[in-house]
Amino acid sequence: MRKHINGREDDEMEYRVDDRGSKEEDRTIEDYLSNAMNTKVNIRQQKMQETIGLCIAQMRRQETECEERTGFWTYLSDIFRLEGLSIWGLQIAVLAASSFGIILLKQLPAVLPMFMPLFGLALVPVLYRSRVCGMCEMEAATRASGAEIVLAKLILAGASQLLCMTILLWLKITVSGNSDQIVQMILYVIVPFLVCVVWLLRNIRMCRTGSMTLYISLSFVSCGAWGFSARVLPWLYETSATGLWMAGFVVFAVFFIREIGFIMQVRKEGKMYGAIS
Repeated sequence: MRKHINGREDDEMEYRVDDRGSKEEDRTIEDYLSNAMNTKVNIRQQKMQETIGLCIAQMRRQETECEERTGFWTYLSDIFRLEGLSIWGLQIAVLAASSFGIILLKQLPAVLPMFMPLFGLALVPVLYRSRVCGMCEMEAATRASGAEIVLAKLILAGASQLLCMTILLWLKITVSGNSDQIVQMILYVIVPFLVCVVWLLRNIRMCRTGSMTLYISLSFVSCGAWGFSARVLPWLYETSATGLWMAGFVVFAVFFIREIGFIMQVRKEGKMYGAIS
């Protein structure tokens, strides 16, 4: 019992010593700060006026000078230099896969829509990169808004896709040896592709959770659906159904043009295309 009491007294004495030491340190710091604040500093008025004049001149220079903004085409060339390889590389990979499938499948020309969702899938890594990497806030803080970035990537991807689809149509005509259905073939290429792109842009604008995974899954499902329709609905790929494909082209072209117009409007306002996730 005695040992316990002595131990507690020792602890109390040690705490008192530490508390006294901390109070002395605080008092020393307070004395130092008080002396530093009360110390008179010799200020040379001439130098102080020169410094004030330099600050005023710098502020006026910033008000009058307008920093030159980067033009869109210059920015587009920068995007091509930084991401052109990935954009074109993905499209070329899809073209190679589609060409192999066209050569392998002799059904003409109904198999063309089956490969078009793949070109839409090739846009996913390019357009969703900032969201996957968590860079949306940084893009929103840059002088080039998120809408301008999306528009530049769409232009580069569209140029590569136009070239790839032209090569695909040429290959299809070469394999079939028949160019009589060239108009139908163009519709079979454009309509499914427009459906995929409009759907993709809408998902980006809505910025819903899991939209990228949903789009990828449904794109593969649509590939199977187009292939299934080629076997089950052969009348859909006959000349008599050209009017139906034209109607689909007009409808989805209108949606696509509206979406591009919205992107350009948001770009002028310097805003993000979609929410920051």
